[in-house]
Amino acid sequence: MNGQPTAHRAWALPALAVLVVAAGTVAGLGIRELDQPAALSGPATTTAGATTTAGPPPGAGIVELSQDAAAHPQADAVRALLQRHFDAINNHDYPAWTSTVVSQRARDMPERDWQAAYVSTRDGTIRVHRIEPSPKGMIVLLSFTSTQDAKQAPTSLPGSTCTNWWVSYRVVVERGQQRIDAGIRHASLNATCTAG
Repeated sequence: MNGQPTAHRAWALPALAVLVVAAGTVAGLGIRELDQPAALSGPATTTAGATTTAGPPPGAGIVELSQDAAAHPQADAVRALLQRHFDAINNHDYPAWTSTVVSQRARDMPERDWQAAYVSTRDGTIRVHRIEPSPKGMIVLLSFTSTQDAKQAPTSLPGSTCTNWWVSYRVVVERGQQRIDAGIRHASLNATCTAG
């Protein structure tokens, strides 16, 4: 009897080590996918049943889903919300943009300020990598490319005319509709890219 628990412990420790290494590998693959810059050119990319061909920056303005994001039960609703959001930015349509964000964001950015901020902005190569639950709704991890006049560059990249973004958006329900809340603090990265 005394030898049996020791035998179980003998194989349990290596098995636990294998599980830890496997979990770390899977986590590393997920992080690596999120760390990859958005594709700026190259062959067609197939995502969740749709095929688009990347062109010069910022690329196509179509919101695509990774396989992981497409498996989420709210994937279609999130994709549709983000498509309306980015279409509003690309079309400089403030009323359409306000219909995609929480009312506080619209109050914080009146139309005159919004138009000034987005006057030269074009967003594309938009890819949702992951959709995660949160206590207040969902967290959507995505990347996209933005082109803009140098004077409208992000403050972190002065003079940049092409920016790759990796961001986390919080999606919540407000007045019975999904809306984009403020981004998650310190969960946004950007880097200069080369405009075609």
